[in-house]
Amino acid sequence: KVSNSEAWLMKEDYDYTADFDIEEFRNSYCFGSVDLSETTDMTSAKIMLIKRDDRRKFIISHYWIPESKLEKSDDKSAGAKYIEWSQQGYITITEGNDIDLSLVADWFYMLRKNYKIETLYCGYDQRFKRDWISKMEYYGWNDKQELIMINQSPDVLSLPIKQVEADLKDRLIIGLNEVDKWCLGNCSLKIDSKGKCSIVKIDGMQSRRIDGADSLVILQEIFNRYKTDLVNYLQ
Repeated sequence: KVSNSEAWLMKEDYDYTADFDIEEFRNSYCFGSVDLSETTDMTSAKIMLIKRDDRRKFIISHYWIPESKLEKSDDKSAGAKYIEWSQQGYITITEGNDIDLSLVADWFYMLRKNYKIETLYCGYDQRFKRDWISKMEYYGWNDKQELIMINQSPDVLSLPIKQVEADLKDRLIIGLNEVDKWCLGNCSLKIDSKGKCSIVKIDGMQSRRIDGADSLVILQEIFNRYKTDLVNYLQ
């Protein structure tokens, strides 16, 4: 069990207002990421859009959580506002105790259909992937080429964690919503014997959801690997 009471970030590092209009990116390309779950945690999906000669990273997020979490968890005492966030359009509350992960694929397809925003590569963690991958393949994404499994080890994630931290402090990440900020505020940093870091829940508290931070770090790792490909698609 991990116990770490020191926050990864100061509130001022992530609690800033910087919005944009998705219409700015109609007919464009992006990177994607998901942090998948079935029951206990939220599921988080993100895309990153960029502009040529612009250091900023434009983020759009969405979350899913089972309706059973609204009554059976301690998340509310940890600051969760699931019903309010669902009314604001940040979260989809799903029926029952489990999340239908095919709904996450539907979200990426919605961005393609409604805004002509195409996800070139999408990173995912290795858990609970089957239903999501099956639906993504149905929509035309290829698990061997465009859906990229990101190992959740400190050796892989330490660098993107540090990059996300630097970008937040420089206010280069645009479009964070209230759920993103809540997740970032719930993170602590764990350092291993080699000096590699990973993000964990403060004090190991299960009610402190960090899924949105996890998906942001996965997204940064996809950016690191495939930035040149995305730049080549920019107009």
